Amino acid sequence: MATILLCEADPDVRRLLGLLLERLRHEVVALDRAPASIPAVDLMILEPASSACLDHARRAREEQPRLPILCVSVLPDDGAFLELGPLAFLPKPFSLDELRVAVDAALSRSTRAAA
Repeated sequence: MATILLCEADPDVRRLLGLLLERLRHEVVALDRAPASIPAVDLMILEPASSACLDHARRAREEQPRLPILCVSVLPDDGAFLELGPLAFLPKPFSLDELRVAVDAALSRSTRAAA
């Protein structure tokens, strides 16, 4: 189980994605507004089309430079968010199994990088 910071601008998608992550037995911290500080988490999942989410991700990278980030989006991986450093990309729509694989891979890379 990991603690996952979820930043998705659409409240319905945020709620659904949170439920899917909880079904995968992860703890979810959802951001719907600017927090005073980014909580310590194992992974950040964000929708890069939202400027607010990108701002949260930049801040998370400043506070936790090794934090793995998984971008989920209907937009093609155009590289607009590559300034955030190493990250993974999962195109929407995706299945629960595809989400599980992407989350596990991001967490695994993070664990190997910390070792």
